[in-house]
Amino acid sequence: MAPRKAINPITLWTERLLAAVVALNVALVLFDLSYVPWRNFWLHGNIQVVGLEWQLPLPNITDRYDPIKGIEPHRDTEEYIRNVDLLEVALEANPSSPKAKQQLSLLRDLSEDMVDENPFAIANKSGTLERIKDRVRDRQGIESGRVAFNQFWSSDNFTTHEWRDELAFFNQDIRPLVETNYYRRIGDNGKFTDHFWHIDLPFQLFFALELFVHVYFVKLRSRSLSWRDALLWRWYDLLLFVPFWRWLRLIPLTVRLKTAHIADFSSLRRQFGRGFVGLFAGELTEVIALQTVTQLQQGIRQGRWLQSALAASENPYVDLNDTNELEAIARRLAQIIVYQVLPKVQPNFEALLNHGLQGTLQRLPAYQMMQNLPGFNILPNRITEQLASGVSQAITTASQGTYSTLATEDPQAALLLEQLVDEFTAALVVALQDKETLVEIQTLLCDFLEEFKINYVQRISEFDFDALLEEAQQINQPSGRA
Repeated sequence: MAPRKAINPITLWTERLLAAVVALNVALVLFDLSYVPWRNFWLHGNIQVVGLEWQLPLPNITDRYDPIKGIEPHRDTEEYIRNVDLLEVALEANPSSPKAKQQLSLLRDLSEDMVDENPFAIANKSGTLERIKDRVRDRQGIESGRVAFNQFWSSDNFTTHEWRDELAFFNQDIRPLVETNYYRRIGDNGKFTDHFWHIDLPFQLFFALELFVHVYFVKLRSRSLSWRDALLWRWYDLLLFVPFWRWLRLIPLTVRLKTAHIADFSSLRRQFGRGFVGLFAGELTEVIALQTVTQLQQGIRQGRWLQSALAASENPYVDLNDTNELEAIARRLAQIIVYQVLPKVQPNFEALLNHGLQGTLQRLPAYQMMQNLPGFNILPNRITEQLASGVSQAITTASQGTYSTLATEDPQAALLLEQLVDEFTAALVVALQDKETLVEIQTLLCDFLEEFKINYVQRISEFDFDALLEEAQQINQPSGRA
């Protein structure tokens, strides 16, 4: 990791203070975004993990934050809970009193209304109502939720069983689910009421003031910058003012934490980039390679490659380094062929010449007649062997001598070589203008490129890009001592 740039202590602590303010705002934003989905947790503090349940002692948050989100108790479920409390008071006074029976009858009616009208729907908690019905059905051993409620709130049930046990079941298993229901107001814009901007406004004003001061000092230091460019110098701070997608404020928070030397997300960024590249590198590389080869095929079929060659011979050539690369390559290849390749293939060349000469002699009538003479059948073999060896040795020696001559600073040799290259290029261009030859070469090149796509390009996605990225990461690591 590169060493951190030295920073003034006052500037550093100022940056840390500003980063803390941004972190506080982002924490409030994340709490606001998660409040409605997690309201059950903030209401009861229950945590369930693998069938186990814990209840945390949380402060009373819902009474304070519900009004900010436009949440208020639902009238139907609130009345339901209130009548259960009235039933408990009546049962405490006299379980057989008319008041208790009247409350049981009212709760049966309210239960039917709750099953039919589903007051949980507006809060998107229909699943909670299903859990309530399941628990009551299991308690009564009845399949129908409506019938189960009627039997549960019946006088016989509260007479046969201990009414305290029945109310304890309700208060422990049913009441917490009923209490999670709520009603949320809808504004004139057709969306749920949300007053979080009241909390966010002071932060917005603070961020606006801080951004203005920063832009002013940037403009003061660099007068050539426009106000817009100075503002875009801290483009990520503009995300602090976006009234929607507030979670994007995590971006300026990470930048400020890094600037304030509080946290460094370089490793996380590298891992994220590595995962992203590893996910798409194979497909992208294959598409790019296929597109490149396909464009080459189209250019060959349309004859653009020949037009480019002809245009190159007519237009002046741009030399970037005062070196004729083609001539240098040709010289190097010639050196390799003359001094390394020809001496190794000389024995094979001699055998080929010997075989050819013997075949030629055997087809001559005079040679066939002289074969019958005593001792003459050995002489031609020796002659052809010496002739083949001499020719191959002469070709190798002549080639090395010619290259040695051309390799020296000989103006006449250079002129002859240049004339040879020009004549060769001109003859090649004229020969390629033949229609049959051009079509044949184009077909062969296109077929070769098609085979190249099948054998190599389409296998790119099978390459282990993770290993390649690991190797790249090792290469990019500093070589200094730890």
